[in-house]
Amino acid sequence: MRQERPYRVWGKEVVSVTKEVFWIFLHNVNVVSLPSDRPSTCDPAPGPYSYMLRHFPQERPPVPAAPYVGGVEWDATNYLASHLDLMNAILACTPTQEERNTLRAQFRISGWERCLGGSLRLCKEKFYGSVHDGLRTWVGAAAEDGWDVKDVRYGPPPDARASPKKTGGGQKKPVEAAPKLEMPKLDFGLDKASTPSKEKDMWL
Repeated sequence: MRQERPYRVWGKEVVSVTKEVFWIFLHNVNVVSLPSDRPSTCDPAPGPYSYMLRHFPQERPPVPAAPYVGGVEWDATNYLASHLDLMNAILACTPTQEERNTLRAQFRISGWERCLGGSLRLCKEKFYGSVHDGLRTWVGAAAEDGWDVKDVRYGPPPDARASPKKTGGGQKKPVEAAPKLEMPKLDFGLDKASTPSKEKDMWL
């Protein structure tokens, strides 16, 4: 059965950018941290906009001049961070936990979580802090809603990163026996009795 992936095209846009600067996504041991000041879901007096105020993307301070600022990698990661901010803003403005988790399920099936944990997580936080800031915002909001954030924090398992194998309709191809090579039998007449010399010369 075909499954709907409503945010697949948007996800492909982000993935295509990661492929353009693939050399910066190489830090496999990176872990996206949970916000240390994450409030409890049992807030005694939650307001209608409390979740949005906690998890809406915040404006980032300007970054001072540095050798890594201004290159193609810098522009690409800022562009990726803007997509993260947009997704986080949409989730933060969604009113109920059930609706937010439904939206996260649609993002997951569209390949977003694989991109977040399998690609964006791997860039160096010191140089590309805006991406990690967006990842922390996503993880903090999702964890508060009880969403499983393991694949984004630590990366998807190896079997999830591999492309699925295509099957040919569930029918196995019949196995054919390997061809056998048999040496031809050559008869040189060595096992026959020797003929007299006269008989040998009859053909002359």
